[in-house]
Amino acid sequence: MRLLHTSDWHLGHLFHGRRRDAEFREFLNWLRNVLHGKKVDVLLVAGDIFDTNTPGNSCAAMYYDFLSAVIRDGSCRRIILIGGNHDSPSFLNAPAGLLDRAFHIKVFGCAAEDPADEVVVVPGDDGEPAMIVGAVPYLRDADLHFSTWGETPEERDAAQRRGFREHYRRVAEKAESIRAGRPIPFVLTGHFAAAGAPVYENDGVREFVGGLKLATDEDLPPSADYIALGHIHQAQAIGGKEHIRYSGSPLRMSFSDMREREVELVEFSGRTAQITPLPVPQTRRIVTFEGKWEEIAPRLTVLRDEADEVCCRVLVTDLTPHRLSAALEEMFEKRKHNYPMIARSLAPRPETEHKSRTVKELRSLTEEQVFELLLDRKGIRGEEERNTLLESFRLLLAEMREKERQI
Repeated sequence: MRLLHTSDWHLGHLFHGRRRDAEFREFLNWLRNVLHGKKVDVLLVAGDIFDTNTPGNSCAAMYYDFLSAVIRDGSCRRIILIGGNHDSPSFLNAPAGLLDRAFHIKVFGCAAEDPADEVVVVPGDDGEPAMIVGAVPYLRDADLHFSTWGETPEERDAAQRRGFREHYRRVAEKAESIRAGRPIPFVLTGHFAAAGAPVYENDGVREFVGGLKLATDEDLPPSADYIALGHIHQAQAIGGKEHIRYSGSPLRMSFSDMREREVELVEFSGRTAQITPLPVPQTRRIVTFEGKWEEIAPRLTVLRDEADEVCCRVLVTDLTPHRLSAALEEMFEKRKHNYPMIARSLAPRPETEHKSRTVKELRSLTEEQVFELLLDRKGIRGEEERNTLLESFRLLLAEMREKERQI
């Protein structure tokens, strides 16, 4: 039996305000070809299918177009999708009954009332169980524990962990009753942050609101032969155990994370999993130029004249924000094609720099540069705090621009 593990598609994600529909379509077309070419039996998507819990029409169309294309290809015995913390359980679950009965597509947008109902049996050619999947979605507060009056944060965290372990224990117990000692592979899913899993600055991983914030391999049942995780955007094994893995997001989510993207092809011989990472091709270049202006300028000139669209960040160490903005305006001659999405001065900022600026000077700056001036005036100089505020500002700006497009 062959399983393909992917997660964190984040359909609808905006890269610093830029739509990525073409990239998502290219990925889904590539994934469809992989399913067919590798003769995959089970496609498993471990949460965060969409970037927001209110996906737009174009995102929904991509999702259903992909599912219908895979059904027409007849590539998979089963498609299993679980909800992540970005997903809307009601949106995912609305067509779940139809998708299951008509097309053998299993959708678990939220936790089942009885965890045993999250167990999916995948039959082989002889109709007997060939794989068992515990399709556990993102578990929210109410799935784990009901808080009581006077409960301390420590008591609540401990109760949530007990609820988390109990949920997975009941799933594993059901799987074991089906397996009944036979060498049938048992696959578990999960959407959570695992202890020791590194993340990158501004890579789009959203903190949970409720639910267990950090899990360890000790919180998971040992009977699983492969554990397919979602939420962290970098592919990696957890706790030195190759069978507990994040597949990561198929597209790069930030300038900070330049690691290769992949999905995991898992082939079982009995209960033994052989894992083969499959690199996901990237259809849009994402680059960062950092250094002195005289070193960066020639590279920017080449990038400006490229036919393909490139997402670019410029970090200059020897120009003030105003001089950097003026240099970019002159180089690009008001053109928008491949104009840097982020242009930041890393030059030291003397305290005397907080002078009044003319309207003309302010108009020459980007919205982000004006916001950085505000951070300077407020005395916010710590790198971590600045990055957090800047990322929040970019998200708000992107949402405003998206709403303007829809008017």
